[in-house]
Amino acid sequence: MNKVSAKMEIAEDAYLALASMGYNEQRISAEAKSLLAARLFQQNILSLGKAAELSDRKLEDFINFLNELKIPVIDYEEDELDAEFKTALRVTKI
Repeated sequence: MNKVSAKMEIAEDAYLALASMGYNEQRISAEAKSLLAARLFQQNILSLGKAAELSDRKLEDFINFLNELKIPVIDYEEDELDAEFKTALRVTKI
């Protein structure tokens, strides 16, 4: 898979503050990608799979990350969920 590089600049003072908390360039980059992927998934810009890919995480790990952020993986409206349950009940009675 080909990759495209995206550069992020942060103020030196901010970097020094992060570094004092154990953040290095790789950790900052990884967390930034994961948070961006989560936000784009939450806004329905990326699918779950594409967001996991952007985050460089396995799908299961990305789902767990979303759970930590309290971002639902499945977000049905009440009427949609009701319709799904009715369909499941109908199918299981056949």
